[in-house]
This record gives sequence, structure tokens and C-alpha cells, in this order.
Amino acid sequence: MKRLFFYLFLALGFTSCSKNSTKVNIEIPEMKEGKISIVFANPDQVSNTSPAVIYSENFKNSKAEINLDSINFDKDFIDCALLLTSNDESFFVNVPLPVEKGKTIDVKFTNVEAYKKGEKIKLSYKGTKHAEDFTIFWDKLQDQMLEFSKLPADKVNEGYKNFVPTYKTYIDKYPQSGFPYMLLISQVNNMQFDKTNPLLDYCVSICTNSKDNRWKEVFCALIGEKKLAQETSKKLVFQAVDLNGKNFTERDVKGKLIFIDFWASWCRPCKEEMPHLKQIYDKYKSRGLEMVGISIDRTEREWRNYISSNPVPWLSLYGDGNIFTKRYDFQYIPYNLISDSEGNIIAKNLHGAELDKFLEDYFSK
Repeated sequence: MKRLFFYLFLALGFTSCSKNSTKVNIEIPEMKEGKISIVFANPDQVSNTSPAVIYSENFKNSKAEINLDSINFDKDFIDCALLLTSNDESFFVNVPLPVEKGKTIDVKFTNVEAYKKGEKIKLSYKGTKHAEDFTIFWDKLQDQMLEFSKLPADKVNEGYKNFVPTYKTYIDKYPQSGFPYMLLISQVNNMQFDKTNPLLDYCVSICTNSKDNRWKEVFCALIGEKKLAQETSKKLVFQAVDLNGKNFTERDVKGKLIFIDFWASWCRPCKEEMPHLKQIYDKYKSRGLEMVGISIDRTEREWRNYISSNPVPWLSLYGDGNIFTKRYDFQYIPYNLISDSEGNIIAKNLHGAELDKFLEDYFSK
């Protein structure tokens, strides 16, 4: 969760233009000294990993008073990110900061020590009605994200359904806010678009009119791209090379069922999955299963070095990860595709017991 919040709020919206008496007071009872930064990026810089810093100072005695009079605003509510780091570097957090023009926002952090052990950071925003409403939204969303991360596969849709009223309540009340769309971007990037779910249905419904909020426009464009990618990735298509430098495509792989495993030598879960894949290969190879491992390592040398010391009994290839992740719309590995003998993709990203059941059902027909 910490990493999720860190990447989410490096991409936060901020624009500028006329002097306002705008302040942020911060209190962290469990942290006496450290550094505070406030950063922003506009919606069109969402991929920028080095956003501009509009404030950066050290603080002492667990408190900081930040005057933003020099900052200019062109709307009432500004979506920012607040970064806190303790001097001993034992604590770091990146959280949303809902700034309001001409107002003072009081932000209090609690549960710091528990956060270091994996629990959620507790935040309260006060000073305006918007700040108080955001506290409710943010706190509930964090709880739901933590619960969602622990759900079994058969409860995932129920988890997605729980998010919908949380987002809807906040978006309906604050339609110009960028925060919900930043959070949704992260969640949508982890969804499989060949399977519907209640949260994805809600996202599609709010994108019927995306011209009223630039963050919403960016988010809805992402939805469109992913839907298009899902439509164009129904056929197995790839190009990669083997250890001898020979080019292989999907036309070179024959089998009743074709299993493509995307992995990399730096990916620990990928390597941990290998013994299970070997069991599957041994069990079903004689029944028509053909398996291909496609490394998307950063360099071909990394793949060659690893596979030479850790050979596999199936065809091992190296390919361009940028092409594959875009074509098949995945963000994390291990990731796999299963196609029939004609190259029609019939399943995606199955692992563990779910993969075992799929293969058992398929070959028992």
C-alpha cells in the first residue's frame, strides 16, 4: 500500500494565478523532526516522475506552519501531494493534500509507529467543509483498498462493488477534484478489461461526459485505450528470439493449447512460479500443451545469463517488454496468455489453483 500511495500522488494537479491567504498547518505528534515537501503536476504530466516542488522545508517539534500566499490559483480547490520524511528516514509517507484558496487547512498525522509496521497512516483534514469531507473519503478508501488486497479471487467483484458508492459520493459533491481520478487510474491499470466488474462499469458510466474536468478527461482517455487494447488483443501475436538468435513468431508454435508465460530474471514471483509451470508442462505436454516462456528482461544479456544457469524444458525466448505490455495490456509479471491451436486467446493471467482447474477442465473435455 505504501508504494501504491507513493506513485499515486506524485501525479497531482496544480495550476496558478493570484495572491491568496492560503495556509497549511501540519501536526505529527509521533515525529519530532523531519522534512516536508509539497509537490504537483498537472494532469498532462501524469507520467512525470519528478514533479515540481512548490514547498520544501525542515520542521521541528512535531509541527509546521506553511504559508502559501505566494502561490497563485485559478480555481478554489487544488489537488496537491504532501511528502513527509523523518530525519532518521524510518518514516516516509506521500499523501493527498486538498488545498483551498484563501483558507487554512489543518492536517494531523497519527498511527505513525503502526504505519511503519504495515498498518495505514491515519489522517485528519480540518478547516473547511471540503477538508472534512475529504478526510471521510480518504479514510474509507484506504480501508477498502487494504481489504481488497486480501480478498480471495471469488470475492473480487464484491470488493469492486464496495468502491463504487465511496467514489460516487465524493465525485458527485466535488466534480472538479482530481483526486478520485488519480486513484481510479491506479486501480484501472490493474484491471483485466476482458472481464467486467462493478467499479469498471461505474467508470465507463461517468465517462459519457468527460469535458468538465481535465483529470477526468485523462482518466477517461485511459479507459478508452484499454478497451481498444482488449479488443485488439484477442489473437496471439508475438515476435521474439531464442538463445541462437533465431526469430520466432506465433506461427512457429503448434499445439492443441498454447501457454505463453511473460517473465523476467529480476522478477521473484516469476521464478517462484517456475516449478509449478514445470509440473503443468510434464502433466499435459503429451496431451497437446505447448509452452513458451518470453522474457521481458531489461537486456537480452540478463535473460541469457539466467536461462543458461536455469534451463527450462520449453521454448525460451526474449522479446520487447514495451510492445507486449502495451499489446496485451498488463502492468505486472508473471503474466500469461492461453490460446487454442488457431491462436485465439481463451484465457489470461491464470495462476496457481485457478490455472490447474482451467487445464484440468480443458483437457477432460
